[in-house]
Amino acid sequence: MKKFKLKPKIDTNIYLVDHDPAFILTVNKSIDNTEKYNIRTFNSGEKFIAHLKGLKFKNNDIHIVFLGYKYFDEGSNTLMNGIEILEATKVVNKDIEVVMLTGPDEGSYGSYVMKCGAYTFIPKNENIHLRINNIIMGIISQKRLTQKRRRFIISLKIIIGYILLFVVIWVIYKIFFYKL
Repeated sequence: MKKFKLKPKIDTNIYLVDHDPAFILTVNKSIDNTEKYNIRTFNSGEKFIAHLKGLKFKNNDIHIVFLGYKYFDEGSNTLMNGIEILEATKVVNKDIEVVMLTGPDEGSYGSYVMKCGAYTFIPKNENIHLRINNIIMGIISQKRLTQKRRRFIISLKIIIGYILLFVVIWVIYKIFFYKL
């Protein structure tokens, strides 16, 4: 008899958005347990936002974006920068967690991107790979805890509803039928 194994549902989506394909490739290779995630890469904010607009977001899905700041185009130079991409991402879905990747000369944007809704920002340095994995695990833990809390509150409301229904029925029974 052949046993069928169900594939575990992958509910974590990671997006790597940066103008440098070599950097994206190194970051992609440094993510632990890549089979647990849907990982997509983009070299411009326009392509990334177009992809996001085509998605149907589910409540339990987790979306994490690692986003560079500067984007270069040899032609028109009208590409969105990281802050514009962050703002457009939050317009599409405010629950997407965006982590800004800052270069050596971009550290001053840190507080501003946090005000714009970024989860955090990390410098592009030798520790980036370790920090990316820690951030992924932290966001997943935080989101799953929030999901469990939401399910608990719904269950609690249902139980309280049943208890109130029982009490109302009992009171009605006592008032109308107990006298007989």
